[in-house]
Amino acid sequence: MERQTTRSRRLPPSRCGSGRAAGHALAAAFGLALAAMSLPAPATAEDAPIMLQKMGAFAFGGTTITGEKGGTQHCNHGYAQFQIPVEPRRYPIVFWHSASTVTWESSPDGRDGFQSIFLRRGFPVYIIDLPGQGRAGNGCGVLEYKPNPGLDQYTFDGWRFGTWNPPDAPKFYPGAQVPANDPQWLDQVLRARYPEAEGDDANARNAAAVGALLDKAGDSILVTHSGSGVMGFFTATRVPHVKAVVSYEPSAFVFPPGKKPEAIVTGFNNKPQDPGVEVSAEEFARLKDVKMQLVFGDFIPTESSKVRGPERRRISLIYARRFAELVNEAGGQVEVVYLPEKGIKGNTHLLMLDLNNVEVADVFSDFLRRTGLDARK
Repeated sequence: MERQTTRSRRLPPSRCGSGRAAGHALAAAFGLALAAMSLPAPATAEDAPIMLQKMGAFAFGGTTITGEKGGTQHCNHGYAQFQIPVEPRRYPIVFWHSASTVTWESSPDGRDGFQSIFLRRGFPVYIIDLPGQGRAGNGCGVLEYKPNPGLDQYTFDGWRFGTWNPPDAPKFYPGAQVPANDPQWLDQVLRARYPEAEGDDANARNAAAVGALLDKAGDSILVTHSGSGVMGFFTATRVPHVKAVVSYEPSAFVFPPGKKPEAIVTGFNNKPQDPGVEVSAEEFARLKDVKMQLVFGDFIPTESSKVRGPERRRISLIYARRFAELVNEAGGQVEVVYLPEKGIKGNTHLLMLDLNNVEVADVFSDFLRRTGLDARK
């Protein structure tokens, strides 16, 4: 070894050889630089690949009816599509829609919806249709459907995108967090709903179905929106597996006996808007163990309005604050978040799909962190 080293020291330096080596090194460095320039940028937390350990779907709850001749039909069940990420957090999130599952799946212009956002944040996700809806369409009762021209305008106004009075074109609210100049976005939004099975027994029927789901999924976080809000609160009074409820612009609420607020008369049709339903004192008392966040967007007036969508949500916000007071007085933990007060502006009734839906999701994540509901298994 020492002899070889001595010999190498005696070799005369080769200018040509050293030049070739330098050239090769320079070429290699240049090639690496080119390769680096051609590679895609590293993924950020919001667009990183979603790694799943399991996914699937199943029916939950329901019953079977029998005809006069002994024939049967399975009905009144729900449908759950689930995805469980690698190294999941402890509590799954159950997304409960009031229009169609697409409101949780992805935005009309192709951005991530809450499904992907919260999978990336480590939560198991369940997206559900309740009995008589969508993929759980076989209800035990009669569901009639007929076209309703004018539903598009009703939706546009009710979801607080702006105003639309045909034959005039739709007019968006200035500053609304929507791609107002994208006709494809509006086309997708107006197709993002399907008939819902409601009726007098909807709260009890849906609570029973979700109870069956959570018997399988375990303790979970319910996320509701608009019309499904009161159903989520009702479910929390009956199903012990509900650890938390996050409700986006709920329309109505549950109240203890004798505490249901007097209905407020709306400014757009001079009719009272129903605050919700009364439950037993025992049922309402169970809400003290359920952490809750109620979230409202923008374009909500402070005084009576003749515009239906904003006026309905103004009244719902009043009822929400009264509901929160009653639960908190009973020892619960409910917070009402009015996003403009947090500097988050321009949100419509579909705030989980708006252009700033990641900011809205951050408010949700902060709630989960503060309440200790974001722990890993």
